[in-house]
Amino acid sequence: MEGAQQEKRRLTLRTPKASRLGGFRKQEENGQPPLHFLTALNRACHPERAAVTEDLTTYQAIPLLDWRSSHSIRSGIIPAATGVHDRWANNAMLRATRSGGKTLQHYKNVIKKLAWPAGIFFHPPMFSRINLTLGAALAAIGLCSFIQSSPANEALADPLALNDNDDVERDSDDGDNTDPPRTRIRHRAVNAKGTLLSDGGEGQSMALNSVTEATEAESVVVSGSFDIDSVEYPALPPVEGTRINSGKKTSFVKPEEFPAFSDNDYRDVMATTPGIIVSEEPSSPIINFGYRGLDSQRSEFMQVLKDGVSIKNEQFGFPETHYTPILDAVERIEFIRAGAALQFGPQPGGALNFIMKMPRQDAPFHFVTRNVFGSDEYYRNYTAVDGTVGALGYYIYYDHRQREGFREANSDYDLNAGSGRLVWDVTDDSRFILTLDAYDEEHGEPGGLRRREAVNPPNSVFYEDDRNATTRFFDRFELKRYYATLEYQKMFSQQTQLDVKAFGGYLSRFSKRQRGGGFGTLTSGPDADTNSIQLREAYTEGVDARLRHDYELLGDVSTFAGGAYFYHALQDRRDERGQTPDADTGTLRNLNTGETWDGAIFAENRFHFGRLSIVPGMRLEFLNQSVNEQLNVAKTDNGEPLASQSDFSFVPLFGLGLSYVLIEGQQIIPPPPAAGGKGSETKNPPTPLVTIGGPPRAEIYGTVSQAYRPLTYGELVPTGASTVVNGDLKEGNSLQFELGVRGKPLPYLNFDIGGFYFTFDDQVGDISLPDGFTSTGNVGDARYIGFEAASEFDVLGLVNGGAQTPWGTFSIYGNVTLLDAEFTSGPNKGLTPTYAPDYQIKTGGIYRYKDIVKVGLLGTIVANHFGDANNTFERAIPAYNVWDLTAEVKFCNGRLGVFAGIRNLFDKDYWGEVRDEGIVPAYRRNYYGGVEFFF
Repeated sequence: MEGAQQEKRRLTLRTPKASRLGGFRKQEENGQPPLHFLTALNRACHPERAAVTEDLTTYQAIPLLDWRSSHSIRSGIIPAATGVHDRWANNAMLRATRSGGKTLQHYKNVIKKLAWPAGIFFHPPMFSRINLTLGAALAAIGLCSFIQSSPANEALADPLALNDNDDVERDSDDGDNTDPPRTRIRHRAVNAKGTLLSDGGEGQSMALNSVTEATEAESVVVSGSFDIDSVEYPALPPVEGTRINSGKKTSFVKPEEFPAFSDNDYRDVMATTPGIIVSEEPSSPIINFGYRGLDSQRSEFMQVLKDGVSIKNEQFGFPETHYTPILDAVERIEFIRAGAALQFGPQPGGALNFIMKMPRQDAPFHFVTRNVFGSDEYYRNYTAVDGTVGALGYYIYYDHRQREGFREANSDYDLNAGSGRLVWDVTDDSRFILTLDAYDEEHGEPGGLRRREAVNPPNSVFYEDDRNATTRFFDRFELKRYYATLEYQKMFSQQTQLDVKAFGGYLSRFSKRQRGGGFGTLTSGPDADTNSIQLREAYTEGVDARLRHDYELLGDVSTFAGGAYFYHALQDRRDERGQTPDADTGTLRNLNTGETWDGAIFAENRFHFGRLSIVPGMRLEFLNQSVNEQLNVAKTDNGEPLASQSDFSFVPLFGLGLSYVLIEGQQIIPPPPAAGGKGSETKNPPTPLVTIGGPPRAEIYGTVSQAYRPLTYGELVPTGASTVVNGDLKEGNSLQFELGVRGKPLPYLNFDIGGFYFTFDDQVGDISLPDGFTSTGNVGDARYIGFEAASEFDVLGLVNGGAQTPWGTFSIYGNVTLLDAEFTSGPNKGLTPTYAPDYQIKTGGIYRYKDIVKVGLLGTIVANHFGDANNTFERAIPAYNVWDLTAEVKFCNGRLGVFAGIRNLFDKDYWGEVRDEGIVPAYRRNYYGGVEFFF
């Protein structure tokens, strides 16, 4: 009975006519397919560029990139009209081939209607397998983007929706298929008039993005079970929403491709992404990302975003990243290297963009809860609810994490977070998305250790003696973050899209740290009876407006993407002296206010000529930063005046990207199955379809671009007595070069190989001085040169001759980054910058069987490197390799799942982070296991 109800629900869609009548209409009516949400897509194509033909033997496949999870791939072909890449139209064709209850005439009608000149291409803003919150979360308002309709899309509507019914049939036909309905359905937003809308998030286009993409994107010609995916194309689409990616080195990863994680296990989720180093801090939920030799501490040198909005504490004056979203709620993670500064502003280390999940569209209510238990009293609960009611979709989740930690004392953490999102379809061509986030965490800071040397300071605590020892028993850290984002999307025409985000929020960072300690030593002396208390409160708000417009140029369609950015931040900083080692309040010693005003205009243009794309870009940044001291006891006692300083910068950034498609293959795929059910025969079977743009495919890409790093508040006006700042401190600037080749030469193999070179001049860093002093200044210029290679290979796809197999996929991946980095001028000339290992290798294998079984063995191998610019022995990080084993199994048609893992499988003794208080040991072998319920 339940299956029948699900089937009935899947066969019901709101159409424009039915919406006006206030009712619903079945998929078929009088033998004609109803208007479906795909009808909105056609006007975004350019029918004047279509190659019209009635010859069913010469259809061209439009190559596409798929954002769907790897275990539910569905693809086929559509006529090669014009196209902006989306796999939805392809799916429509394939779905028609799988529905056994239709007549042959039905298929002929569908194929004939598909021959309309306007082909359909769209950046699939990922369907979300969203799990949304049950617990404390905040409500959100959202929107559903809309496009426009055409007869070609009417032909697509019926078979597209019928695929949901086919999934029900497959569930009944295949006894081994335990996937729940949620894993079978393409979760696409539909507005009240039946129009297809983008799934939302950054880069989600309501429009089709450009035409003649048969030479620009991955082929999606596949056959066999749609439950199993071959390897994906190793880059983002050339045009994505209101952004241009063409010519840039890009990649993406989807957490759901891996077995379930115990926590925010970024070492594992970044396993297939070369170059990123994760410096682990096991006693807190804070993640440290570094890239190609740039300092990983608090991810300061990378731009970190959520749905295109920076999640740094304060993007310019306080660019540390203490917050990252829970992976359970992340649809995919995009990474853009050189050229990212043109789109997202400061920081030379590229942009890491978390694209969050969106509400499902297949039911008004879904519920999921995951409970995880692990070593050292680890516990995590993720609970989510989501669904769509009429024109409104909602997504709410609650995230709780706690752990005692493995250190002697004070290595515990406790985290509570939630998010709420409401998606509201306003009109046929516009929508709103409101997202509210709340995050509250506290953790202990057990301090660092040191290695034994010939001469050691008093009260040293040595790593060799006890790696679990604690040197700071009272140090604590708290973070509270409350943030809101309101996004508006508007389609002015088939060629033009507007995306406006307004954002703002409050962040509070509190820390208390016992005084009297040194690097890897216990606290001692009279200072140990007191502590330093710091509170930073940041208020931020801003607007990001972006426009994309497609236009005809010299017989091809080019794309302009640009916009304006406004940002304002106000930060109050208080430093107090507590009278006990664990005091929460004390005597006020420092009080200052920092303020940032930033405005930017940016633009890129993709000149598209057949296989060649040329993308010039620029960003003009107008930045004003100021710090005003109201109180500084140390300066007053020394007879120094309080500082009040303002700095204005005009930073022009320019870049150029190039892309040229080297190889496009040709492939013949079998015809769709005849009417009458699976395996049935007919006297007049359809003709096999010839496609172009399929595997093999390879393209050259290259980028030259500028980036910069602004000064922080602490660098502009220093407050610490033990910190000496260079008098002529300047902002850091970077010139970056990237050249590579990527592709998918076989259905089961992809690759991305390239070299890079960049300079980072006048960069600011810490220099260790005698007697515990440090200097923050321009530590000089540095250059970074290296090579990166990444590949993924499906062994079972090879065994089966490139076709998908009934046994699943077994993907072996590997990537390597070779790096030669050194300071070329300044006091550290000839030395190596921080967190710049000579090599970093990531390799392993992931087995997937439908969405039922996933098993992964993931390895990370890192060379020697240093945690300071002086390359001192005490801050050296020896080479290490660490492997993780994870597994996940689902039962009861996907409604019950169990998962488990062993992190640091071979029990390696290592550390990946060194802080001012000493070496931070990483976790030895530890375990976790959990259970998931879904309905």
